[in-house]
Amino acid sequence: MMNLEDFSEREIPEQALAELQHHFDEADVRFGTARVLEHGLGCDILVDVEWYEHDTDGPGHGVMHTIVFLHRPKTTLPEFELRPDDGFGEKVLGMLTSMLGLPTLELEGEPDFSARYKLMTTNAESVRALLGRDAIDSILAVGDLHLKFSGRGVLASRRGVDGSSGRRSTVGTDGVGELTFGRNHDHRLDEAAARTLLEDALIAAGPIVDDPDVGRRAADAVEGTYAEESIRNITEKGGFVGRQIAKILITSEMLDDFRVASTPRTEVPRPIARKAWGGTTLPLAIAPAFGVCFAGIGAVLMIGGQSEALIFLTVGLLALVISAFILRHRMIRRRLIVHGLAIDGTLTGVERTDTTVNEDPISKVTIETRDGDEPIVVKMGSQPAMQARRMMESNPQTWVLRDPQEPSRGLWLPGWSLENRLD
Repeated sequence: MMNLEDFSEREIPEQALAELQHHFDEADVRFGTARVLEHGLGCDILVDVEWYEHDTDGPGHGVMHTIVFLHRPKTTLPEFELRPDDGFGEKVLGMLTSMLGLPTLELEGEPDFSARYKLMTTNAESVRALLGRDAIDSILAVGDLHLKFSGRGVLASRRGVDGSSGRRSTVGTDGVGELTFGRNHDHRLDEAAARTLLEDALIAAGPIVDDPDVGRRAADAVEGTYAEESIRNITEKGGFVGRQIAKILITSEMLDDFRVASTPRTEVPRPIARKAWGGTTLPLAIAPAFGVCFAGIGAVLMIGGQSEALIFLTVGLLALVISAFILRHRMIRRRLIVHGLAIDGTLTGVERTDTTVNEDPISKVTIETRDGDEPIVVKMGSQPAMQARRMMESNPQTWVLRDPQEPSRGLWLPGWSLENRLD
């Protein structure tokens, strides 16, 4: 029986918190009072977590779970997820992943395991090497768990934290956060169930996360890094996802050539340009015409003394103002890509913000440059932010584009390359 008296109620350690936040797409994710046990391998964390999800047909709802996170900073693992293979939702998910071409893994000669769990990963070879006899037996020895393995640990829950069914109406405040209205999806566990979750997580994941040699053997089983293995598997499998990844893939060779190219750069690889423009092409093709059209209609109606004129004018002017902001963003990015100075530097900090873009949490990545000028702070998505943290653990040396007109502004292109991600 797990002795929770050995755990202390405290703040989640900073490094563990950064890894834990990476499992959640929501920028406003909040953690309750955590129970933490630190030891030589890292720390074990039992905590309630809460976030808010917007609904298309209503005001949205809060989602609450009890989770366990086993943080192991010295472990290097491929990313994979184990989901109990039961229920209609999991069957729909399986059909969807197959249609999109997302790789899943079937373990040969393990019918009991395959009957209970669906294994989702883009790192089939390394995960197959990781899941030896002891690991499989340990997973099967406990009740069904959702297990999400990342590079430095594992998150465990009874339900998947990326979506849940069942609701519990709540009004007012609770012990986790401030989401106090509407019909919340509340899947928090009572004390006994939380204790069992912790025990099961340690039994199921212990043979994998508690032995650093296991991760090293998995890494040695494949050529290159886990990221390179993942890219190979996705692109070679084909399907919708594979084709889309191939279109936007920024390779190390592209970055090397881009870095040494003289300015102004006249030939920019299409994946770099696509990423730099950040989806501004379509809005710039639509918003200005929309704004001019509505403003023109408003002007005509105003001449005719129609009361609706102000509405059309307001909408049209608003569209033109938005167009101006989008155009400004694109011109700044273009100046950086064409005229930006490639400066060597060192990654010194990653700070998660409360902002999301396309449901991706944004972080501030700080780079101290070697030219003696001021540091550059770049806002990046969750994957580049995690890549920056990995680099800070081992080799923080990198390079960044500095805006020749605004020295504090820059772009960290190495963060856009999936191939550059470290184990």
